[in-house]
Amino acid sequence: MRVGSLSAAAVQMGVTQPTVGRQIRALEQQVGESLFDRVPQGLKPTARAMALFDYANALEQAAAALAGAIAERPEALSGPVRVTASESFGVQVLPPLLRDLAEANPGLELEFSLSNKVQNLLRRDADIAIRYLRPEQPDLIARRVGRMELGLFAHPDYVAAKGMPETLNDLLSHRLIGPDKDEYGFRLFSNRGLNVRPQDLALRTDSLMAQEAAVRAGFGVGVMQMAGALKGERLVRLLPEAFAPSLSVWIVGHPGVHQPGRFRTAYTFLSNTLQKELLRIHAEAVKVFGPSEATTFGG
Repeated sequence: MRVGSLSAAAVQMGVTQPTVGRQIRALEQQVGESLFDRVPQGLKPTARAMALFDYANALEQAAAALAGAIAERPEALSGPVRVTASESFGVQVLPPLLRDLAEANPGLELEFSLSNKVQNLLRRDADIAIRYLRPEQPDLIARRVGRMELGLFAHPDYVAAKGMPETLNDLLSHRLIGPDKDEYGFRLFSNRGLNVRPQDLALRTDSLMAQEAAVRAGFGVGVMQMAGALKGERLVRLLPEAFAPSLSVWIVGHPGVHQPGRFRTAYTFLSNTLQKELLRIHAEAVKVFGPSEATTFGG
């Protein structure tokens, strides 16, 4: 159901396609009806399959947690710790913190996964995740460590050539850089009364690092996290009084971070250092770009 075809499932499971097909047929015999309809695009789950999926998913997570607890020695301060974060946050903020974590705990083997997709910590796809939303699963350990302000930025050469917008509506006459399919990027504007449509964007990409690169190349105006805007050549911030949304930053861990050992050590270290780093970024942003609508909310 996750990958949509027998061949893709076989690759993910490390078995052959006929083996997956036999397992599906055996399960369908037990259930007493078909679980998938064969369509040109692959396999489409039936209503019965949809009803059973949550139970199967819970079993998979429980089995993975049990296997991890049996195989690992979480009390040891050595071994792998997998950290995941979004592309932009992982590039702009985390590397020096991971360096300090490694220097303080030389026995750790750090694995660093950058993805805008939410990794399943209960299934142990990662041990620690940096997220912008509090997780809904009650078994996960979560701590809010601060916030990351966003802003509108452009290269000085672009501003010199195209001028400075005076209102959010003026942005529609500029070359806007924004998301392709990510609805959140459009909501940032609609929540502030500006209806930006895909056709209003001169460049569309869901990669935040690609958006930043286009801004720095002088392509146009784009939304950037403050951590990225403070790095490299100085950019011009536009309309800080009208556009300064901020994201809550959460550090999330699987239940193993409660136990003494490498997971709790890494989680506690990153929680404390990340909180200080976000405060530093906020203070530097106010110093470099001045106050904004978000400044009054504190660090």
